[in-house]
Amino acid sequence: MSNGLYQQLTCDCQAVCLLACGAPLGIATNGADEAVTLWPREAVQVGEGVDELASRAGDSGGDVQSCRRCGEVMLVEHDEAGVVALSWTPEDDDAATLEVAESIRTPLEALGYRF
Repeated sequence: MSNGLYQQLTCDCQAVCLLACGAPLGIATNGADEAVTLWPREAVQVGEGVDELASRAGDSGGDVQSCRRCGEVMLVEHDEAGVVALSWTPEDDDAATLEVAESIRTPLEALGYRF
């Protein structure tokens, strides 16, 4: 992580805090028709509450990590694409128009994401 721009995401009970550094790769819709923000894996880290994260295999692939206390899904890791999907969308309109690279887009479409 750098000391540059970052985004912070906290679960409903505030036990878990994620930090995402830099700019997202883009916005997608997951299989549940929810907007998610895609980040490079190396740009996301747990800022607080690592012991409160529970991990399970996702229905359509990926490693789903959620808060043990409130149950909120915090992120889905997709190692095959090197991408993390955060259940959060930025307020910055420029991020919503980012075009996701084809090399990342194709494997994520196979997992049910829509762009």
